[in-house]
Amino acid sequence: MSKKDSRQQSMVLEEDLFFLEVMTVPLPRDFKQPKMEKYDRSSNPVNHLRAFFNLMRLQATPDAIMYRAFPPTLSLMQLTEDKDEMLKDYITQFNRATLRIKDLQMSTVVAAMMSGTRSRHFKMSLSKNQSDTMHELLRKGDKYVDAEEAYLITKDMKD
Repeated sequence: MSKKDSRQQSMVLEEDLFFLEVMTVPLPRDFKQPKMEKYDRSSNPVNHLRAFFNLMRLQATPDAIMYRAFPPTLSLMQLTEDKDEMLKDYITQFNRATLRIKDLQMSTVVAAMMSGTRSRHFKMSLSKNQSDTMHELLRKGDKYVDAEEAYLITKDMKD
């Protein structure tokens, strides 16, 4: 393994450990998700970040909770499947949105994907087996898309 591969693997492991550590911190009883406009890339991201941290500081929110509370303030999190939308369409839409965001960490991508998808099985898979790359995440999504399509075909055959 090259030094670069080793360094990248180390970064992924650190990111996964960080993600697990943050997700295991319980939310305080009185915690309230900040009510603020979603960041949609039409304004200055630094201003959005400052507004978020100012709201969090008012509540004396611990850092781990701030990290958990930040992704829902991004418009990416608004990408949810409609009842009639297929998982395939959701993943396509999600991928397009993530391509527009620079330096997006995989832990954030996975949290956003889990938050937005209505596919319970896909969501469980994402929580059990973290994807290290976007390619791996999309490949996993493709497997669930194939399963969903096969289910619909067999359901139509029964009807």
